[in-house]
Amino acid sequence: DLRQTLSGLSGLVDFMLVDIWTPMARPALELVAHRLREGAVVICDNTGQFRFAYKDYFAFVNDPRNKLRTMTLPFEGGLEFSVRCG
Repeated sequence: DLRQTLSGLSGLVDFMLVDIWTPMARPALELVAHRLREGAVVICDNTGQFRFAYKDYFAFVNDPRNKLRTMTLPFEGGLEFSVRCG
């Protein structure tokens, strides 16, 4: 289970690729967010195509308390590009 794997991470994270079943996108990011180094990049696939299904993920990345700046890149299906700022 990815939640077990991610909860056991140690050290800081520079890059995270989120390309999983949409209901698991936010829980996966939540488990890693506190380990994201300033300037770390998080990429999430298909966020334009399935925007509604990613609503919880977007709520997390758009919450200023999580210190992420995000934008959707115009690739096929949409690609969310987020950077940890601070």
